[in-house]
Amino acid sequence: MGWGEFLADESLYSKAKEFISYANVFELDEEIAEQTIALRQRFKTKTPDAIIAATALINNLTVVTNNSDDFNRLGVKNFSVKMR
Repeated sequence: MGWGEFLADESLYSKAKEFISYANVFELDEEIAEQTIALRQRFKTKTPDAIIAATALINNLTVVTNNSDDFNRLGVKNFSVKMR
C-alpha cells in the first residue's frame, strides 16, 4: 500500500500517521548493510525488504507488516496486520 492510497482515505491516513509517530529510526550502519547484502544474495529479495529484515534481525525486532510472506522466508519475526 503506497502513501497515495493513504491520502485518498482521511481516516486511514490519520491512523497511519499516528502509528508512524511511535516508530524508532535506526541508522543504516555497516552491520545492517552487511546483513542486507547477505540476505539479498541468499534470497534474491528486494533491497527495501532486505534492509528492513536486516535491521530487525540485528536488533531482535518484530516487523509489523501486511506482507508477512516476504519476511517469513527471510527468517524474520513478524506480525501481520490488515490495513483496512
